[in-house]
Amino acid sequence: MQKERRFDIDWLRVILFGLLIPFHVAIGVYWNLYGDEVNPNVADLDNEERWEIADEGNDYTTDSVDFTSMVLHWMHQWRLAALFMISGMGTAFAFKRRTWKVFLKERVNRLLAPMFFGAWTMGFAGLVFLGEHEDTSPSGLAFGFLFGIIWRSLVFWVPVIGKLIALGHLWFLWNLFQYSVLLTPVFYVVRNYPDGRLARFLRSFFTLPKGMGVFLLLPLVLVLVEILFKPWFPGFIGVGYEWFWFLVFFAFGYICITAKDEYYGFIEGRRMVITVLTLLWTIGFVWLRLEQHKTGVPYVDGGWLENDIIHNKITLLACVIHSFHAWFWCLTVFSWGAHLLNKPSKNLTYLNQGVYPFYIAHMPLTFAGLRLATNLGLRDYPAVILGTVFVVLTCWIFFEGVRRTRITRFLFGIKERKSVAPIFEN
Repeated sequence: MQKERRFDIDWLRVILFGLLIPFHVAIGVYWNLYGDEVNPNVADLDNEERWEIADEGNDYTTDSVDFTSMVLHWMHQWRLAALFMISGMGTAFAFKRRTWKVFLKERVNRLLAPMFFGAWTMGFAGLVFLGEHEDTSPSGLAFGFLFGIIWRSLVFWVPVIGKLIALGHLWFLWNLFQYSVLLTPVFYVVRNYPDGRLARFLRSFFTLPKGMGVFLLLPLVLVLVEILFKPWFPGFIGVGYEWFWFLVFFAFGYICITAKDEYYGFIEGRRMVITVLTLLWTIGFVWLRLEQHKTGVPYVDGGWLENDIIHNKITLLACVIHSFHAWFWCLTVFSWGAHLLNKPSKNLTYLNQGVYPFYIAHMPLTFAGLRLATNLGLRDYPAVILGTVFVVLTCWIFFEGVRRTRITRFLFGIKERKSVAPIFEN
């Protein structure tokens, strides 16, 4: 069977994973998520100065509504959703040429092996760079590393909190593995019966009159997920309502490639309409974000039960705005990507192989970069720029090291390529 090439999806995968680095550096500065010691904006401030900042409404949290914080929050609403769609698209390509047993075996090798090894190694390195591992002698480091392997492997299985403590930023791989296993029966049926009812139903969303399937029905599924789960479970690192929400985006990515011709015909023919609608939903999201800041009710983030609210008119509207905003930004990214990026490059295979190593290693290096900026006395954008450059360079050095042996390629999720041209599979 001739392999299918979609260079635009490969490029978007590289770009969206690449945005993770400046995003994680910036939230360490503007949202103070990693602690005062590695936040150059607050490290040298005394308690009185920190209270003054809080009184001015910029308290370095996700509730801040200054320009940078708003941009970060906006990006956070759709970038991960788009990555889960890309993973679903890659799954559609991969499953066409594999039995379900081979597919699941590859999921274990490609997702679980780098996830656990990354949690053991990068998780420990993160503690060291944050200064949370006090004994830095060779014996202390060795004991801390080995002990970390044990406790991370045990606590991982504790619902919700286990994933946060044991995996940290690597939660994406665990969610992806769960989604792949859960939807394997669907993949099997669609692959074996390409003209069956299920396959025809999935393709039909792209052929309904006036684009109603894509513009209305699919995002309404996301809205329904939010209505059902968001009041009870705030979204955080892919748990709570986000576990179900990202599952739907993953499934949508699979549907797009299942309906490949109809899908690409749809986004190419309606690219400008999609873009205009996306801008309108963005205005709605900004309003919702400001409303959340004004009232203190987490309309965007979920968990309204803490405010003694299950649903009211604004929470229902929030579900609509949040899901449609994320969905249309995904459509915009994919439509323009298909238009501009579906072309080969001699660098694309190299960049694609670097995605997982960069992703796995970047978090402790982010802490190190922020600590460097703090020690140099940099703040705000200069700190973000220095931190980003530092992380990119050190991740690149790390990638160059681990890609040179077969065992390290396996442990850090580097897929072997048999051809020169990029062929997208996640």
